[in-house]
Amino acid sequence: MLGYMFKDDKRFHYAEEYLQDQGYTFAGDLWAPENLDFIVFPFFGKVDAAEYDNLFFNRLKKEAVLFSGVFNEYIAGQCQAGGWPYYPIMNDEAVKAKNAIPTSEGVIAHLIYNRNKTLFGSSVLVAGYGIVGSSLAEKLQALGAKVYALVRNSVKESYAYRQGLTPVYLQDIGKLQFDVVVNTVPAEVFDKSMLDQLKGAMMVEIASPPYGFSMEYAKTLNPDSVLLPGIPGKLAVKSAGRILGQYIDEKLKLY
Repeated sequence: MLGYMFKDDKRFHYAEEYLQDQGYTFAGDLWAPENLDFIVFPFFGKVDAAEYDNLFFNRLKKEAVLFSGVFNEYIAGQCQAGGWPYYPIMNDEAVKAKNAIPTSEGVIAHLIYNRNKTLFGSSVLVAGYGIVGSSLAEKLQALGAKVYALVRNSVKESYAYRQGLTPVYLQDIGKLQFDVVVNTVPAEVFDKSMLDQLKGAMMVEIASPPYGFSMEYAKTLNPDSVLLPGIPGKLAVKSAGRILGQYIDEKLKLY
């Protein structure tokens, strides 16, 4: 199968390398889109609707399969209108689960190199007990950190207990002292009054926008607070790229 990949993210270089090893070939440009079996559009970048307009899409094979790193509204609309299969890679739960490993390792690497205390014995609050949050909590716990999980209901509370974590409800965070707080939730979790209650803990944001707290205000309380976006694409690029390549290969085998 012949494809084209917009390599706007380092992960796509390794994804293409993986796919070439599986026998896929890649065009050097998009001058003849009618020959392509699949296109991987930019990971994050905006697609120029003037350049890739209706005339461009009408030249594609009806059997062509289209991908992008994250969901792209313009591509989705074109695919819906033209009937092309469209896969935003990072929407896939299996990809999220695999990416949790390089993400959690990246957070731990940052904490080790940017703090003057060991993780062993440190108190860490993880906000968001999903795929990434649970993976991170497990690895922090293995390093001897005292890990708390921010929970919102009894189900999440029971999950935290099962993993050996200490569950904490939002209204109780002011009663405890944390060295580090890691947010994985793409929505406001801590307003300014909540940040005040965290008593200057190092705030680490790894969620996508909208973020879990105001980084600007968090830095006034602790200058070491940090935004760490897209960790797999920076600290574990080859592993993360292979994850993307495996997903693309899996979907293309359906056609």
